[in-house]
Amino acid sequence: MTQQTTSVYPSTGSILALVGGVLIMLGGMFFMAVSAVILPNLNLITMHANLPQGVMPSIIPGIVGAIGLFGLVSGILVLVSAVLPRVYPSQRETWGILILVFSVLSFFGLGGFVVGAILGIIGGILALRWKPPTQ
Repeated sequence: MTQQTTSVYPSTGSILALVGGVLIMLGGMFFMAVSAVILPNLNLITMHANLPQGVMPSIIPGIVGAIGLFGLVSGILVLVSAVLPRVYPSQRETWGILILVFSVLSFFGLGGFVVGAILGIIGGILALRWKPPTQ
């Protein structure tokens, strides 16, 4: 008699989304570090001629920091949503949708160097397609 083994949670989708969430978080932290360390030390006044009219050079670090913060929050939400299908496999649709939504939204915050967002999207799709084993 052979016994068929099935996973009790969406492991492949969860792992891909987990890696994607970590990359999205790293991308957000990178943007925040650039806005806090590098941009304030640049001489943005000399680059004022290349900026669109009405944009002050002093606002650029704040904008980049806000983008980084959005990426960091998106990464945290993808990471949490990637772990929860393992805890609550019956709610895989909810977690898969959250993974998808915040992976797509993470493109506004660098998207985890784009690779993180793509891994999150694939992981969310796999989490949505996973069916629990029937007895």
